[in-house]
Amino acid sequence: MQLNNVVKKVGKAADKLGIQPGEEVLAACTTNPRGTMNRILAKELGGVIGALAAGRGDRDTPADGGMAARFPEGQHYLVVTNRRLLACSVSTMSGKPKELVAEWPVDDVLAIATEAGKLSLPMTIAFTDGTAVGVEAANGTGGNTLAPAIESLRANTA
Repeated sequence: MQLNNVVKKVGKAADKLGIQPGEEVLAACTTNPRGTMNRILAKELGGVIGALAAGRGDRDTPADGGMAARFPEGQHYLVVTNRRLLACSVSTMSGKPKELVAEWPVDDVLAIATEAGKLSLPMTIAFTDGTAVGVEAANGTGGNTLAPAIESLRANTA
């Protein structure tokens, strides 16, 4: 069950985010930099146990240059439309999408791979130029819907 309906929030903010007529939101979720959940857990645990938990966070930073380097820092809504992959900033007060901060044509996204995680859903976004970026989707926000949406779009264009 999806706890936080990001697709609905993005749909309500479509005009503000520059979603164009005929562009359909297929999937969306909340993403954070890799290791965020481990760092939050470490802060809560504190001491030696917290330091060990924090050290287990695998922080991915995109390579210099390429499409992955345009991926913004921090928490975002990651959105798949029938035309683009979008990264939107999120209001910390309301949880609503604020603005479009990065975008890539769907044809530039090679795949989104997900891994099983206890606290979150780690994912890697691979681009056609050979670059990739790692993020983690917050549990319950629809992170498991992005990969199938990209796969379906790529299959329909092949």
